[in-house]
Amino acid sequence: MIPEIFIQFDPSDKRDRKGCFFVLSGPSGVGKNTLVNLILQEMKGIYYVPSVTTRSMRPGESQMNPYVFVTKEEFEDMIARNQFLEWKKIHNNNYYGTHLPTILSAMENGFDIITDMDVLGCEDAIARIPEHVYTIFVLPPSLDELSHRLLERDSDQAAVALRLQRVPLELGHKDRYDFTMINDNLEQSVRELRSIIQGVVDHVE
Repeated sequence: MIPEIFIQFDPSDKRDRKGCFFVLSGPSGVGKNTLVNLILQEMKGIYYVPSVTTRSMRPGESQMNPYVFVTKEEFEDMIARNQFLEWKKIHNNNYYGTHLPTILSAMENGFDIITDMDVLGCEDAIARIPEHVYTIFVLPPSLDELSHRLLERDSDQAAVALRLQRVPLELGHKDRYDFTMINDNLEQSVRELRSIIQGVVDHVE
């Protein structure tokens, strides 16, 4: 059973304004999930919105962490019921989507949220929700380093090659983002991301 809302919010985190929606994008393997997980540990009151996907669960993953894993039939039923802010079919024809009811519930009730999203999905999301969405593009230190990270994570060289083919498209969108950062040194990158988020939540009305 897929829940109506993916997050249980703590009422003490509710803000007297509309919730902020932070979106991280960047090539596969750049470290978006790692950065988000560390930010969630360091910053109170920021909630992760897991994307929905039809891809297989990897070792160490579980339902709702870092995705809501569904079947192709379930995903297509959600499309038909207008349950997605945006959705795409990428990487070996797997579906990925952002759950619209969870996003709207968070923003309308004053809770700040963060997720990672494909560049094309991010473009669609901004078109649909133009306000209180803050976009951050995460760059690798180099393409060689990105390839190395992907091969460490996935021994399927054909799957890695498919992801690398998509990198030029992804990099072509980076100038459309509110913020860009390079994930070279993890500790430094977490500090930079925290500074970006804190700067927004301290000044948004």
